[in-house]
Amino acid sequence: MLTRRPVRPARQQGFSLIELMVTVSVMVLLSLLAVPSMSQYVENSKIHGTAEVVFAAMQKARTEAIRRNATVELVFTDQAPTPASVDTTGVTTTGPNWLIRQVPPPSSTASHLFIEGKSGAEGSGRPAGGSSTTLVASSGAVAFTPYGALSGAPFQVDFCAPSGAARCLKVVVSRGGQARLCDPAVTAIGDTRKC
Repeated sequence: MLTRRPVRPARQQGFSLIELMVTVSVMVLLSLLAVPSMSQYVENSKIHGTAEVVFAAMQKARTEAIRRNATVELVFTDQAPTPASVDTTGVTTTGPNWLIRQVPPPSSTASHLFIEGKSGAEGSGRPAGGSSTTLVASSGAVAFTPYGALSGAPFQVDFCAPSGAARCLKVVVSRGGQARLCDPAVTAIGDTRKC
């Protein structure tokens, strides 16, 4: 006599609806916790990008002054930074745009010579007409002598976000013309990020 073996039910493959709901709920909760830190990271990146662009412009202006053996200015302006606006009088300490220009000799009636310009909206995270990063300079222009030194008092530019939660940065130019990108929040002695 033949005996039949009981048939086992097939094993279930995949996830149950409850397991899927729990997994989705955990993922949503984790993403909600990450949003504030991610937005602060993005804001810090915009500030750092803007500060690095201005820091590089400071170095370029100083290098051009030495190379051309002439006084060269970095000017912050609210006008378009083009060769047509090289003799701009729209100099401002909070201008979103900047341009580098060679200053004519004092005895000359020639106009400034355009070297380079950049709109605040170009690649620095600063939209035209409004910005999430604020720029405040100690004056609207900084001039470098043919020797690369400053043609005036020490100069600085502060970069912050209006929200106040992001990390602020500063570009400082010494009387000798050396530019530094630093963090005013760092107070540790010996830390190279300290202002």
